[in-house]
Amino acid sequence: MIGLISINYKHAPVEIREQFDFSDDQKSDFHQILKNICNVEGLMILSTCNRTEIYFEYENHIGQENKLMHAVLKALVDFKSFNESLSPYLEKKTNKDVVEHIFRVTAGLESMIIGEYQIVEQLKDAFTFAENKKMLGPIINRMVQKAFETGKSIRTHTSIDKGAMSVSYAAVEKIAQKFDVLKIKTLCVGAGETGALSVQYLDKKGCKNIAITNRTFSKAEKLANQFNINAIHFKEFKTSLKLVDVAIFSTSSKDSLLTAKEVEEIVLNREKEILFIDLCVPRNLPKEIGYISGVSLINIDALKDIVNTNYNKRKMEVVKAENFISEFLVGFEDWTSSRQLRPSIISLQNQFDELINLDTEKCNCCNKSLKNCDHFSHYQSRLSKKFAGRLIQQIKKVSNNGKNEQALEIINQIFTDGN
Repeated sequence: MIGLISINYKHAPVEIREQFDFSDDQKSDFHQILKNICNVEGLMILSTCNRTEIYFEYENHIGQENKLMHAVLKALVDFKSFNESLSPYLEKKTNKDVVEHIFRVTAGLESMIIGEYQIVEQLKDAFTFAENKKMLGPIINRMVQKAFETGKSIRTHTSIDKGAMSVSYAAVEKIAQKFDVLKIKTLCVGAGETGALSVQYLDKKGCKNIAITNRTFSKAEKLANQFNINAIHFKEFKTSLKLVDVAIFSTSSKDSLLTAKEVEEIVLNREKEILFIDLCVPRNLPKEIGYISGVSLINIDALKDIVNTNYNKRKMEVVKAENFISEFLVGFEDWTSSRQLRPSIISLQNQFDELINLDTEKCNCCNKSLKNCDHFSHYQSRLSKKFAGRLIQQIKKVSNNGKNEQALEIINQIFTDGN
């Protein structure tokens, strides 16, 4: 009924993840491709620095899960021109496992930083885009709404997000392991949420010499005024790198912002090592920079040791959150199971009405055919609802509300093929 292909930080390194980054235009293009290939009923794509997740719906292809999963996966590989085997880098899930996964995502349990809230905003953006482009099907729509409800309940009744770290926090902790933060000069490239958090954590650590740059200078200037730091124009940031000890990159650029040759020129007359931290996917900095003498390069995947410390501190909150997820799953499972009966129920009601409409017998009161008699039409509607309602109750009881697959198969054969 629903499927998921997830390429995330647990299985795929940054050099793989960045190849599956999706822009909004690419989401629309891929949706059209899937509609042409296998006529999926719904699609939502979540693309962040730590994951690309493709949620798809195939309500009219029950029993063809493996075939459809293969078709979507092949379309993805072709769309991204990926020539390796993707199998080692992905997770594939269907039905209940998909629902449990997205509930865990909204709770922050699947994030690199346990409990972080940024993923909720990212999921809202992905959902809103798919909704506006009419890409959603009814099951994905309800699933995501329930995921938000689940996440909100967990954050209200647990401490999963209290004091939760971010990748920016982990980056600053990494800096503190290598330098005396009171004495270093730092440049933050990018003034979005991650960049702003980087400035905030550096400030809390006591770092006094911080500069911020952004393509839109007004955004950098606003952040600079907030923390009483320096704002520099984006075109000047490469020159500024000659003077700093640490540079943190967190822009939304899809292209590298520096070349290895440019970095070689930057470090040519330096005595001290420069540390580059790249928190972006796709990466802002090519890996070749890390091979240059006098340069240390850290990407987002290198922060996992600090992330693990965060997880160990939050184990009890994770258990509480998982208990909430189990409760919400039961309710959603009941809803999805009952949808399995919809084809039979609709067919049953249609067949009953067809039998009446085909009847040529005339009404004794008005001498019209039964289907054209107003009195009988009213009686027919009441009779149809009563008869179908009673039969539908029995169908739900026998099939355990659609959960008994053997009973469901027999019921669908009887009522959808009986005419």
